[in-house]
Amino acid sequence: MYFGIFKELRELNMPNSQDFDLYEGYYSEFYEAVAGRTDYDISLLIEQARLKASQGKVLELACGSGRILMHLANRGFHVVGLDLSEDMLTICRKKQEQLPARFRERIEVQQGDMTQFDLGEKYPLIILSATSISLLQKREDLERLLYTVSEHLEEGGRFIFDYVLSNQQHNQSLRGGRVNGITLNIGADHKQFVLMGEDENLEAQSAVMNFYAEVIHQGDTQRFFGSTSKKFFAEEDIMDCIQASVLQIVGTQTYQLEGEGNVRCLILEKGVVS
Repeated sequence: MYFGIFKELRELNMPNSQDFDLYEGYYSEFYEAVAGRTDYDISLLIEQARLKASQGKVLELACGSGRILMHLANRGFHVVGLDLSEDMLTICRKKQEQLPARFRERIEVQQGDMTQFDLGEKYPLIILSATSISLLQKREDLERLLYTVSEHLEEGGRFIFDYVLSNQQHNQSLRGGRVNGITLNIGADHKQFVLMGEDENLEAQSAVMNFYAEVIHQGDTQRFFGSTSKKFFAEEDIMDCIQASVLQIVGTQTYQLEGEGNVRCLILEKGVVS
């Protein structure tokens, strides 16, 4: 679970220490603060929503705190968000409540596993962004995701997802156990700092992300440890899984993201492509 300095810190058994996943408790709020303004994918997703979902709902898997949901709702689309973390959905609902009523009413969210959900309806567009496919741990999970998505797509509907392209030299420089940190000076008696590190196992094509935070507020110090896993699927495995499904690739786009490397987005369509 923990490596390097994070393991050493955890073994100190310091008082007021808690453990969370990246998407739980303290780290759900931290994730929202760090990633909530990401926008590399927004223009493509809006374009595809206008093309496929002008008369229907958009389903977003692993919707988190609602970054994409809010963008789409503000542009007139009705959206449904699904996420495994109730803590992330709590943040999403709070943001939803702050929207004007005409936007707020276009958003529905619920808790669920993106690989095995049953929402009882079909959608013209389903989205899985922010390289969230790396949350899956095995090829079987990817196969089940594609099957479940296809069961919820209309004929001619599209599924859009992105993933980190394998680049061992680049990935190792980003994820070779290097530790970064940020400090937050929120007020005279409210200070925070967070250490972050990622350790990649190239052979297993996976990585572990570790976090350590100290929050000093009104004289009280709390410590939060965080750990989560990622799986970097080889592109050939992704293509094999797609070929075994009823989905076909109709478009691609590649992004260069600072701190993440090259990310490829695939646009898949259900049914025969003319």
